[in-house]
Amino acid sequence: MLEVQARAGVARVATFPIRGVPVTTPNVLFAVTTRHPAPSFGDVLLSEVPLNDPRPALLDRGSMFRAGPKGDEPMIPPDSARPSTLPDLERPASEGATVVVASATGDVEAHPESDIVVVRDAVAYLRRPKAFVSAVIELRRAMGYARLLYAPGLAVPGNLAILAYCGVDLVDSTRSILESTLGRFHRADGSWDAREVGAEVCGCPACAPAGAGKDLEGHNGRALLEETRYVAMAIRAERLRELAERRAVNDPWSTAVLRELDLRHADWQEYHAPVAGRPILAYSAQSLTRPEVLRFRRRLVERYAKPPSTRVLVLLPCSARKPYAESKTHRRFREAVWRSGNAHAIHEVIVTSPFGLVPRELERVYPVAHYDVPVTGDWSRDEIAVLQDDLRAFVGKNRYDAVIAHVTTEAPFVSEIVPGAIVTAKERTTDPDSLAALASALSEAVRDTAKVSAQIRTAEDLRNGAVFQFGAEGSALLEGATFRGRYPNVRVHIGGRQIGMFTDLGKMSLTLDGGAILSERNLHCVEIEDFWPEGSVFAVGVTGADDRIRVGDEVVVRHRGEVRAVGVAAMNPKEMVDLHRGEAVKVRHRAAKKV
Repeated sequence: MLEVQARAGVARVATFPIRGVPVTTPNVLFAVTTRHPAPSFGDVLLSEVPLNDPRPALLDRGSMFRAGPKGDEPMIPPDSARPSTLPDLERPASEGATVVVASATGDVEAHPESDIVVVRDAVAYLRRPKAFVSAVIELRRAMGYARLLYAPGLAVPGNLAILAYCGVDLVDSTRSILESTLGRFHRADGSWDAREVGAEVCGCPACAPAGAGKDLEGHNGRALLEETRYVAMAIRAERLRELAERRAVNDPWSTAVLRELDLRHADWQEYHAPVAGRPILAYSAQSLTRPEVLRFRRRLVERYAKPPSTRVLVLLPCSARKPYAESKTHRRFREAVWRSGNAHAIHEVIVTSPFGLVPRELERVYPVAHYDVPVTGDWSRDEIAVLQDDLRAFVGKNRYDAVIAHVTTEAPFVSEIVPGAIVTAKERTTDPDSLAALASALSEAVRDTAKVSAQIRTAEDLRNGAVFQFGAEGSALLEGATFRGRYPNVRVHIGGRQIGMFTDLGKMSLTLDGGAILSERNLHCVEIEDFWPEGSVFAVGVTGADDRIRVGDEVVVRHRGEVRAVGVAAMNPKEMVDLHRGEAVKVRHRAAKKV
């Protein structure tokens, strides 16, 4: 039975028993033939005949046109070896198969008992990266999350991170063997002609005795296994996306796959991207389209509206320190805002890449409070396009009496979208003259504006946070609410009962009373069997889940409408239902058992 230990999007580190031996994914099946004996390294083997080896193995019956092996090992059923672009031949069913070879949803649905799904004719996708992305997404949707996805004939060290990022659990060494016969020396950052590789380049056990490139098959196999373990480490560290971006620049196929995922399957990626986690590293152009970034930008358009009491928009540059308000630069900006005499009527919005725009009240939301980007003041054309698109949508939806742009290098392309914007910064935004100009412009802009109280503005900001987190129905959590505490740690009370608390993580944590409010609206609910949680809720007890839930979301655990706990989602909704092991919800508060 499969158990997931760590996730990074659709990729996962999981354990799965083969012949009673637990195998960790992602992993490599090392091909064994008469000409290619079993390597001394590796956890799992792939063979056409039973092996006298204690390691678990998959047996490949090969083509349906010839007799296959017999053995107790999990067996890949015979295939027609017909290209996936052509109509399939009629072939015998493999009843009760542990492994099924599939190219379409119907193939998977016909074998619900299978544990491993093999991508049919996978090697053909080396010429069709877009089709590969569509194929693995279609298969994953059909097979669910309780089975392993195996893509044969594709893997080299340089594309393993991309394959895992696509959701592939198992690969094999067949392409690595072929590349070795062609004289290619592989490492994670690409391949070279073995004749050009110096003897001192690699010190792995295959290269050390005679020099790099002498035992190519041994070296390439070890490099494949080493990268698999590195990918697993990246998944555990929530760094797979960054690794995939680094690897993709060395391989055109990987670059095409990553772009296809980002540009044409953004909804699929967003479904698997967490709403909380480690800081993201936005160092490459590809970071502009990573799912966490696109989600934030989409929610800003779909869920966000400016605080109603604000009348003046001030655009500010980002800072290296996050949240921005804690940086020395932004403290100076905020002093200028306060000197205006009506600070709560002013709406501060930060201009940044890769997120475009970040309203001050959302600056602690993941991932905008948790990212690292080179702060140089230089903007690429793509970054400018993102900012201008977002700014155009923002000022089109949110109306202000005045717009002040306290930016330098960003001023020209901000002014293209908001021609009437007042630019107050000189050479540097923190120069005394620039700060004085900012304070003066703000004072003039709010001079005839009605005074806005801190209480009103706080309520508006917190409502924006709840709606950004839960959607429009999240506003119910603040209807008639009173607030206690000092921002950003604010307790929310309705009718004398605490329903939640905003934290310095930029989100609202629920109490059982808050969970009841969401439950009434069937929002972020996880349905369980009839039991009272005493700790975490595991997938085996889950019967259903709201499809709007993302990993890291606040959720309500209930049975037939009765709230039994609140906590944080540790799986996506479909995983909660498909899997039979693993933590589905990290429970924070649980209801007392009713006798």
